[in-house]
Amino acid sequence: MNIREIPKDGKKISMVKSSEWFMGMVGDAAIDIESARDGINSTIDVHIQDDASVAIEGSVHADVVLRCVKCLEPFQSPVDREFSVVLEPYERSLSLSRSISRAELDAEFYSDNEFDPDVIVFEQIMLSLPLYPLCRPACRGLCSHCGIDLNEHPEHQCQNDTGANSPFREQMNKIRKIL
Repeated sequence: MNIREIPKDGKKISMVKSSEWFMGMVGDAAIDIESARDGINSTIDVHIQDDASVAIEGSVHADVVLRCVKCLEPFQSPVDREFSVVLEPYERSLSLSRSISRAELDAEFYSDNEFDPDVIVFEQIMLSLPLYPLCRPACRGLCSHCGIDLNEHPEHQCQNDTGANSPFREQMNKIRKIL
């Protein structure tokens, strides 16, 4: 979006994005993200401040399917986030020949009078997701010896089964397919 095309009273943008768009933005970087179920809805208000700064306020709603880091099962993680971002011209940051303040460390930038609202929305979704995704707080994970799901088999007492058809080998094959 070109900032010169933003009217003085601002611009309101409603976006509906597909799971395919989201997964394309994620790329191969995060294997614990499965999809964005039912797509992504976002509304943003864009205003110009100080002749160059761009103020963006909005909200994003999505149901992201993540993979639990303990048991490897997919689960739904809702994103319902309101946000406020101020973009500064990148060229302005180049002229700083002084120490920057703590507030300036959090600054975001645009260049050549352009910014991409899609990137802002994607960033807000990613900031809402847990760093350590768990399907539930009490997830017991997989048996470290044989790989059986301890949530489904809480009474499991491992018998040191390491045969070719062990549950551990089946779980490892699932992981290989994911990767």
